[in-house]
Amino acid sequence: MKNTIENNLRVWDREYPWTRDGDEWDGQARLCGRPYEAWKHSVVETFIAPHVSTSTAVLEIGPGHGRWSKEIVDRCQKLVLADLSPSCLEHCRGVFGDREHVSYVVTDGRSLRGVADASIDFIWSYDVFVHIEPEVVADYLAEMRRVLVPGGRAIVHHAGRRHAFLPLRTLKRFGERGAQLYNRLSLGRRDEDDGWRSDMSRRRFKGLARRNGLRIERQIDRWGRNGEFGVPRYRDAISLLRRPEEDSLPSEALARSAQSNPDTDRG
Repeated sequence: MKNTIENNLRVWDREYPWTRDGDEWDGQARLCGRPYEAWKHSVVETFIAPHVSTSTAVLEIGPGHGRWSKEIVDRCQKLVLADLSPSCLEHCRGVFGDREHVSYVVTDGRSLRGVADASIDFIWSYDVFVHIEPEVVADYLAEMRRVLVPGGRAIVHHAGRRHAFLPLRTLKRFGERGAQLYNRLSLGRRDEDDGWRSDMSRRRFKGLARRNGLRIERQIDRWGRNGEFGVPRYRDAISLLRRPEEDSLPSEALARSAQSNPDTDRG
């Protein structure tokens, strides 16, 4: 199944059961050999807490049922939840409805319309971009640049296939066996399942970020004192991005940049 906007809407809005509101996704913790709650706490302390304070405006892209929103909401000044799925946002309204500093934006799956220019200090997105096709990732990166304040940061969890094997994604056209071969080559392991990961590598993500005016400060897959925590399942990666301090393009220039910056396969 392709990582299209339509498929993402159908899966997350109508088909996925959300048995534990997202906390059922414990595969990364299991592969690290760590209890899920300890792994989740490490994500919060490593990636969220250092960037969020009571003066911070936060945007979360793809909150789902609020798995990470619950960790952000009481730390920030403003929280904008933006999701393709209306049903997910309705669930979040039920959870955070009494929080006046939380707002909700239904997206079109590739833009952040409804979020003002240079209004966000920090963007967080986990378990979302792993399922988004590269050309749509490029659109979102342009939008991140638009909504972040100069110097603002974003942290994005995304797929990290081996870059040299991305051209072999055409193997997926030849049915299940072709898809399995591609997964084994691009993931560097014998797993037949790829977790519905998109055709994204760390190098490709870095190139898309650069072409859309964002700087990659770091790309990691392990953290903790001894690297005991991470996102090794399916070779995932977490990228830390920043809108440059000196970036002062007006919103109309940013819009033109996004429209003239389609995704290509140059990594």
